[in-house]
Amino acid sequence: MNSKAKELLIKTRRRLFGQNIGNNISTFQGNGIDFAELKEYIYGEDVRKINWKVTARQQKPYLNVFNEERELNIVIGFSVSGSIYFGSVRQKQEVLAEILALLGFAALKNSDRVTSIFFDTAVDQWFKPSKSPNIVYAALDYALSLDVLGRKGDMQKFADFLLHTLKERSIVLLLGDFYDEIDLALLSAKHEVYAIVVRDRFEENPEMAGEYDLVDPVSGRHHRIDMDGSLVSAYRNDLLAHDRKIGEHFLKHRIGYTKIYTDEEPFVKLRELLK
Repeated sequence: MNSKAKELLIKTRRRLFGQNIGNNISTFQGNGIDFAELKEYIYGEDVRKINWKVTARQQKPYLNVFNEERELNIVIGFSVSGSIYFGSVRQKQEVLAEILALLGFAALKNSDRVTSIFFDTAVDQWFKPSKSPNIVYAALDYALSLDVLGRKGDMQKFADFLLHTLKERSIVLLLGDFYDEIDLALLSAKHEVYAIVVRDRFEENPEMAGEYDLVDPVSGRHHRIDMDGSLVSAYRNDLLAHDRKIGEHFLKHRIGYTKIYTDEEPFVKLRELLK
C-alpha cells in the first residue's frame, strides 16, 4: 500500500470509528429484526419472545414472531475517467478515493457487505462483496494508484450494467464528476441510489483570461483557446444548466445526491447526505 493510501486509511478510520454515537454516517440501517406476527407458544420455544400483554388477555401464552432483516448489500461505483485527474487544492481522484474508504468503513461498521466496482466504458476492477476490512484497504490502494489519463468514464453504461447484474436490492453509491448526461430512473426503481459528485471550484468557475493551450485529459488532444469574459461566461452558464438538469433528474427519481469540492471535508457532506 502506498504512503498516500496509508495516510487516507488512518484518516478515514479515525474519522469514522473515533466519533461519538450519533455523529457517524448512518444511512446503512441494516441488521435487526422487525415484527411479523403473533403465534401460540409451543413448549420448548424461546420464552423471551412471549408477548405478556397478549398472553394475559388471552389466558394462554403467545409469542412475538420477527422477521430477521437481511444484511445490506452496499455497492460503491467509482468512475474511472481522465477528468478526475485535476484539482487546484487536491486532485478529484484523491477525494473520490477518500469517499470510497469512508463509505466502505461505514458499511463494515454496520456489519454489511460492501463491494467496490471501478468502471470506465466497462468493468475495470471488481472487488467482490465482503465484510473484511481488507476489501476497503485494497480498493483504496487501487483507487489512488489508477492511471486515469486517456480514459473515458461512462456512468450511463455503468448504471445499465448494475441494473442487469445486481440480483438483490442494494444501496448503490455512484462516485464521479458527472459531466455527462445520465438516466438513473430504472436503476433507482430497483435499488436505493445515491450520486456523489466531486468537483473542483476552479473547473466550475475558471478565473482566467488570455490564450491557453488546454489538454483534454480524456482524449489527450490539445486545444489552443483564447479565454475571454464572454467565453468563460458561456461555459459557466452551460455547466449550470447541465447541473440543474441532472439535479432535477435526481430529485424526480428520489436519488440522494451531494456535491463535494476538493477543498471540502468529505465526511461532513456524506454525513449530511446519509443521515
